[in-house]
Amino acid sequence: MDADGRNRLGGAVPSPAAAFLLALIALPTLFWLVTLKRTTQYTVPEEWLMESVVPHIRPWVVEHVPPLDQLIVGVSGLGSGWFVAIGFALLGLLALAKRRSDLALVLAAGTLAFPIEWALKFFTAIPAISLADLWNAMLNVNGVGLDDIADFPAGHALRATVFYGLAAFCIARLAPDRRQGVIAYVVAVAIIGAISATRIYLAAHYPIDVLGGWMAGAALLSIIVAVHVLGVDERLRAAAARKAPDESTHRVAVPLHRPGDD
Repeated sequence: MDADGRNRLGGAVPSPAAAFLLALIALPTLFWLVTLKRTTQYTVPEEWLMESVVPHIRPWVVEHVPPLDQLIVGVSGLGSGWFVAIGFALLGLLALAKRRSDLALVLAAGTLAFPIEWALKFFTAIPAISLADLWNAMLNVNGVGLDDIADFPAGHALRATVFYGLAAFCIARLAPDRRQGVIAYVVAVAIIGAISATRIYLAAHYPIDVLGGWMAGAALLSIIVAVHVLGVDERLRAAAARKAPDESTHRVAVPLHRPGDD
């Protein structure tokens, strides 16, 4: 990264307008999913998928391709709370070591994915849970975790969307080549999709739970990105204003020449 890397945005950074547009799409969708979850809980196609199809897939894989099942379980772990928390911490420390406090702040904001998940699970849990139940599940007391007391949203999908999305954004933020940023986004989407698919394969979540995790994560991710890019834009405008010549201080005196003065 060159000396100008702190201020330039890189080759594949979305505009604030695009990021806010994504938030405007994700937030109403999340609200609709929460309403659907609290009223109907699951849709008919989901119930058919999770009761007639999914229960037969994993036993077949375990019997015929055991390494694949282990790989899927490992991929699912890439979205676990502990893994994502450690990932945020390591990337944040790396950013600070590189004197990129702006990106460290972006990554710190990404940890809001955890309280957002907790709040959504507390609000949508059926039957309703108490704050004590939520706290015990957060600490995995007696082996009872968050997914055991509330399905919506899928925490792995939410955390993966925010963590890998922000990691890809930081790469795109620093990369001078647009292709590097695009590749980072593609890899992030692939990882998020793989982690989310494992939750259905393991029968841990219904598709609506995964979709809710995507929407909650996308809303948080887009807001963080939009605020950061707006801040960089403001710094660029301020730097351009400082470099612009001040006409009032650069006037040149021109002697008045009258005909006949010679």
